[in-house]
Amino acid sequence: MVTKQGNLYFIDVNPAMKKAALDFAVEIISTDNQYSRLLPENMRRSNNFNLKQKLEIQRTFVGKLGEIVFREFLISQGKESNDNQMFEIFEGQMNVDKFDFETKDNQSVDIKSGFRKIHKRLLVNVEQFDRNPKKYYVAVWFNGADSDENNKLIVLNSITQGIIYGYATYADLTRAEVKNFGEGDARSIFYNQLRGIDNLLDKF
Repeated sequence: MVTKQGNLYFIDVNPAMKKAALDFAVEIISTDNQYSRLLPENMRRSNNFNLKQKLEIQRTFVGKLGEIVFREFLISQGKESNDNQMFEIFEGQMNVDKFDFETKDNQSVDIKSGFRKIHKRLLVNVEQFDRNPKKYYVAVWFNGADSDENNKLIVLNSITQGIIYGYATYADLTRAEVKNFGEGDARSIFYNQLRGIDNLLDKF
């Protein structure tokens, strides 16, 4: 179910959506096809393989779930989505999909997922932003419950809802604050300062 409150859209996350995202995450991590930029800097050098893998699976899971939720949102609004590569795995850590979605005038859209109570901003890693820029960045936040706060782990199955807070343009982010939040330098904009998603919806 998709409901709207003000400028925000709330999307129910069902077990099938979570299973699809988790299956994708487990496969891509188990085949070593994910670049570990997603990990906190100290964890990239860690010998704790089990914790490292859990973090990689978690970040890939919520990232893919964000894409699934945004697709459900587009469908609910009668829009088409260019998501043919959503579950395609590209071999090699440096080979990634060019974008998550595409507007009707072929502009790239990237989905950025938050998943803990402390997550209040849309974040884009500076390296990713410079190397593979997108036209639009959409913020989706999930109501995950912490299982290990110190190691930033959540209970994956605790997620029941995604909230689309809005979006930022590439130009917006070039003017945004750059700060290291523990996973390398990132450009960031608070969720409550984003553009309303209805403006982007018109482009699909």
